[in-house]
Amino acid sequence: MATFRDILTYYRPYWGISIFSITAASLLEIIDLVVPYAIGQILNVLSDQPLDRLMQTVITPVATLTQNPVNQSFSLTVLVGIIFIVTVVRALIQPWLGSWFHWAIPLRARRDQSENAIRKILTLPLEFYDENNPGRIAGRLAKGLANHTWTYPEIAGQLIPKLARVCGIFVVIWFIEWRIALLFLISFVFILGL
Repeated sequence: MATFRDILTYYRPYWGISIFSITAASLLEIIDLVVPYAIGQILNVLSDQPLDRLMQTVITPVATLTQNPVNQSFSLTVLVGIIFIVTVVRALIQPWLGSWFHWAIPLRARRDQSENAIRKILTLPLEFYDENNPGRIAGRLAKGLANHTWTYPEIAGQLIPKLARVCGIFVVIWFIEWRIALLFLISFVFILGL
């Protein structure tokens, strides 16, 4: 079984693009949290409740820029526009920033590691093959490369961005009610401990 350090060294030539893709995927997960917030604000507008200060600071400059009065219909238009931008525009960007890089990086690394392994195997003396089964060597090599190839997309493409999303949810809950956020944190740590 490969250690975490082995996995990190396996992708060392791709650090820059890895950090970029993980950061982009994590930011897109956090941006997804805007949609439930905007829906809550739409419900506030429809029930004649005041908007949050944050949303007021977004709607007022937009109203000034477009020279429209701040009223219920304009607030609804801006909120629906925010939902449109977050869902539709993000949907065009996310496959390239997230999924594509999360598969391109491990496949490139697999190609490079395969070349290095074959280069090493070709430099071994012939006596080595007399003592060791070549099929077994090739099988172990293929299994090791496959383990690394399938580990990266799961960790970088799924786990890290989802953890960023959970942290974003925690921060939002902390601003709303810190006691609930503390309970959320304790339950999260307890679940991870199982």
